[in-house]
Amino acid sequence: MTNKPFSKTKPVVLIGSGMAGLLSAKIIAKKQPVVLLTKKGICDSNTQHSQGGIAAVWSDLDSSDLHIRDTLEAGRGLCNRDAVTFLSKNSKESIGRLIELGVFFDKDASGQYKLGLEGAHSLPRILYAGGDATGAEIQRALAESVTNHSNISVCEESHVTEIVNEEGFIEGVVYFDKNGNRVFLECDQVILASGGAGQIYQYTSNPSTATGEGNILAYSAGAELTDLEFFQFHPTGLCIENVPNFLISEAVRGEGAILRNSSGKAIMEGIHPLKDLAPRDIVARTIAREMGKPDNEQVYLDATAINPDKLERRFPTIYQSCLSYKIDIRKDPIPITPVAHYMIGGVISDLGGRTTVKGLYAVGETARTGVHGANRLASNSLLECAVFSIQAAESIQRDQNQIPEIWDKENKSILPGSDTRVVAPTYLEKDELRKNMWKLAGLVRCKESLMQMIDKLSDVPWSFDEPFSTDKFELYALKNLGRLIAISALQREESRGSHFRTDFPKSRDNFLYSIKRVFYRDRHFFT
Repeated sequence: MTNKPFSKTKPVVLIGSGMAGLLSAKIIAKKQPVVLLTKKGICDSNTQHSQGGIAAVWSDLDSSDLHIRDTLEAGRGLCNRDAVTFLSKNSKESIGRLIELGVFFDKDASGQYKLGLEGAHSLPRILYAGGDATGAEIQRALAESVTNHSNISVCEESHVTEIVNEEGFIEGVVYFDKNGNRVFLECDQVILASGGAGQIYQYTSNPSTATGEGNILAYSAGAELTDLEFFQFHPTGLCIENVPNFLISEAVRGEGAILRNSSGKAIMEGIHPLKDLAPRDIVARTIAREMGKPDNEQVYLDATAINPDKLERRFPTIYQSCLSYKIDIRKDPIPITPVAHYMIGGVISDLGGRTTVKGLYAVGETARTGVHGANRLASNSLLECAVFSIQAAESIQRDQNQIPEIWDKENKSILPGSDTRVVAPTYLEKDELRKNMWKLAGLVRCKESLMQMIDKLSDVPWSFDEPFSTDKFELYALKNLGRLIAISALQREESRGSHFRTDFPKSRDNFLYSIKRVFYRDRHFFT
């Protein structure tokens, strides 16, 4: 394949408006024009809902060696050590960039940044904002810095349906704008920052926008995906019938809250040396086992031993949200359930955000850098966004043979509406899909359940050939991603990190590798 230089007159297109997308856009826009496409509003993202904080080697008592060790231990042998080392050693500088952009992290009376403790960390190293509103503060600062930027065009309510790859090179993206027009935007560099896919499961901490399109867009464009069987389930989502599974941050356990069953017994005693702060996969499965016992219908997070004033001050969002459902966390235990929280696998990217397709980059939860391995360490997600978004933005500039001087903002065209062909839809609608994924390919899996899930999705078309609507395209993406998750989980005949199989309950050394997924045109390669 001959090398094709990037054009100097085309914009860089960013898909997604969470921390990864906004930070990349801000840096790239210093030298090049950017078009940022987001399917809802600029602040509709997983970042907005992030509570706990962002990990960093910040204190003089901490070290990169400790942070690297903790991350590798959580990743259960599948982390990319180079990526983990890069993440840790660039943590303080990257967070410094956020502070420069106007993010206000909480400080103590002496003006020092407060540091929280979360599960599987050796010591407190989590910076946070607004007590338990870290993501909202980051989103606020970055959105303000991007909005009305002279070199950034923000297109809200713009749903990307295709990344056009011609003979191995990006040629543009197709999206539907807020007026329903089908638009082709010519470009040769695209950053995918579209977030995760928690909505594929019945119980999730993710917002309604987290439907996994980024992975399917990249997959259809020929990029390699990997580690899709690893989906992290957060142990503690609010569990009230007909109420969204609002996340109860791990930082609450870091302050001393204890998980108890209906009889008041501390369920993590004797399970792991770190007890309630054990790695998330262990805690989540322990809760699930307890909830499955006939004499115990519910598990609770008991924070009543924490100083009431501190509890209310440290976790104002959680306190007020629970209070709105008549739960006073200062006095009442909180009913909880494990929830789908973070997609560990995704689009393979290097330390500069580059995917296996020239001109296509991936950052944030959409990407798989290798940092998390089989199980993400708490609060490394926002850090991964910060570190690798900066790197991807710099890669864009390094990969350009010339800095663009001008960009015609009309360098896009309205396409005819999609044709009227409709592929016979699979019988699973969204609610049924989510329930089946939770039951058959969720926190606990086995060969029989995974084959059932694959069979239920066997008639889903690999290409989207229906008249566009947001609901239809999201469901198309969720179904195809669900199929890839189930196929990957079926192939990994062991239990490791966030992937647990009842028929293979132990880890096996012959599975110390990543399972890739490759699709190009009408050919599918499962390796």
